[in-house]
Amino acid sequence: MGLLLKGGEVLDPGAGLAGRLDVRVRDGLVTEVAAGLAADGDAVLDVGGALVVPGLIDLHAHCFIGASDFGPRTDDVARATGVTTWVDGGSTGAGTFEGMREWVLSRSRVRMYAFLNISAIGLMYLKIGELNHLAYADVDAAIGAGRDHADLIVGIKVRNQLEVVGDAGVEPLRRAVRAADAIGGRVMIHCTNPPVPMAELLALLRPGDIVSHFLHGRGHGILDDAGQVRREVRQARERGVLFDVAHGRMHVKFPIARAALGQGFYPDTISSDLTLGGAAGCVKDLPTTMAKFLNLGMPLAEVVRAVTATPAKALGRAGRLGTLAPGAVADVAVFRLESGAFEFEDAHGERMTAPRRFAPELTLRAGEVWWRRSGA
Repeated sequence: MGLLLKGGEVLDPGAGLAGRLDVRVRDGLVTEVAAGLAADGDAVLDVGGALVVPGLIDLHAHCFIGASDFGPRTDDVARATGVTTWVDGGSTGAGTFEGMREWVLSRSRVRMYAFLNISAIGLMYLKIGELNHLAYADVDAAIGAGRDHADLIVGIKVRNQLEVVGDAGVEPLRRAVRAADAIGGRVMIHCTNPPVPMAELLALLRPGDIVSHFLHGRGHGILDDAGQVRREVRQARERGVLFDVAHGRMHVKFPIARAALGQGFYPDTISSDLTLGGAAGCVKDLPTTMAKFLNLGMPLAEVVRAVTATPAKALGRAGRLGTLAPGAVADVAVFRLESGAFEFEDAHGERMTAPRRFAPELTLRAGEVWWRRSGA
């Protein structure tokens, strides 16, 4: 016996699904999506009036900063927010990844992948940049770890921020690209307050690589002096570089987001960059981050695409994750799209009152009810 989600407003931009449709799941997979499906022996869950989307993919979050951030609590955070796939954004490097795998990744029900930090020590002590000592950017060690843990490591993370790299400039990025080439993965670059103009960083990236925190507002960024999206930024997107929100505690500034969206430069992916501090502060969670961009003017379908189909493709799992198409893993998130007056905050203390938010109601993980809002 499976489950039948009845009467919801299905929205899966990657599969071209939209409208009042029923979703049948059996044996951990989506088997049928259509209007007016009969129960046919399956347990029926009434989701009438709710938004039914593929399980969310948080392409950049953290579970091991200082060996404590979330950790075993990652499941609690994910299931109550519709997140069924969580990608660690470089918390660990070649010298520390084994610990995160054993303590967190292997013990979590949320599906987990990771970007390996090019610094062998990862983000173990943030008061001192992990690349201030360039020798930590050990390409051979990163390649070895990437190959040893190829089932979980999807690419290489590098924080190319002035305070982190010091005098090393773009050399850490060059090393990250070499390591990613060797393991067949993507590069995820943290570009807040870069040591060189954005154009120099972008020139080193390959199609499929990911620019994190591109709406940061600290140092040289995506906007020129006239407030226009830089030509080299648009050119990078045209050749396949992805731009990811990665909100975090310091990386989204509403005026920059408004300018970018107003010029049609939407995020390719929306991620939380969630940490304990971010959860307690302005980030809250991935649905809150999604709501910010919905209220800033990003169309609902594009918001959903940015947390489902596009990150699934970035992980090399298109068609299996981030979709409700028959044959996909039955990860499903159900929300109430609530109307009212809701307050949101960016990473610089600016607040906005906006009319819509996502209220999580139900999460399925591989076809099983993983979480349900009390009273739903």
